[in-house]
Amino acid sequence: MNIDFKDKVILVTGSTSGIGRQIAKQLLESQANVIITYGHNEKMAEETMQELSNYKENILLIKADLSNENDVNMMFDEITKKYDKLDGLVNCAAYDKVLSIENLTVEEYRHELDVNVVARWQCIKNAIPLMKKSAAPRVINIASRLGTRPMEDSVAYCTCEAATIMLTQCCALELAKYNIRVNTVSPSLTLTPLGMQSYTEEEIKATAEKNPSKRLGKTEDTANLVLFLLSDKADYINGENVNVNGGILLK
Repeated sequence: MNIDFKDKVILVTGSTSGIGRQIAKQLLESQANVIITYGHNEKMAEETMQELSNYKENILLIKADLSNENDVNMMFDEITKKYDKLDGLVNCAAYDKVLSIENLTVEEYRHELDVNVVARWQCIKNAIPLMKKSAAPRVINIASRLGTRPMEDSVAYCTCEAATIMLTQCCALELAKYNIRVNTVSPSLTLTPLGMQSYTEEEIKATAEKNPSKRLGKTEDTANLVLFLLSDKADYINGENVNVNGGILLK
């Protein structure tokens, strides 16, 4: 299925690594204008721009700490100044620190909530005026299988991803009057820096073996679905949480 995003403007947060970078890459290959954002890692931003150098005319790179309200507002000011519209928002930026309930501090819990829930809400809120100028506006929140399946030592992340799924449903209901479709995509463990940071090589192999598909997720698995949901072909899909996991939740 060929999906053409020519003249579309799409913001992908957290798009200098992992799933976010793959989504941005495939959107650029489909002729979209893509706003690529990063928080602090200058090296990763440079590597991303080098990898996507063939599409530099279609990229707006913005540095923004999404846990900072002023940075989010500044980001949308830049988008408004350059494009004055937004056809798609992919909330992909995420933060996860693996700690038990007993060892998790209030500050760490609040920071995770700020990045994984509050920032997603604020991006959606700020996107609304720009999305009203689009013929087919779309919001995709990237959550996780852990939004519906608890795991030890991940209380903050599980809570955030469950909240993201409900955020999607509330926004889908409330923003339908503006023709804005809002959906969640929830990958399972994916071969990304964030996904791999808490696992040993043996644990990664064991997790792949447990999956009915006998492998872990690839960034393309999630990106392919995100591009479909951003397209006009997904107009009647709204408020859904679509899992991309090879069947692991069946076990």
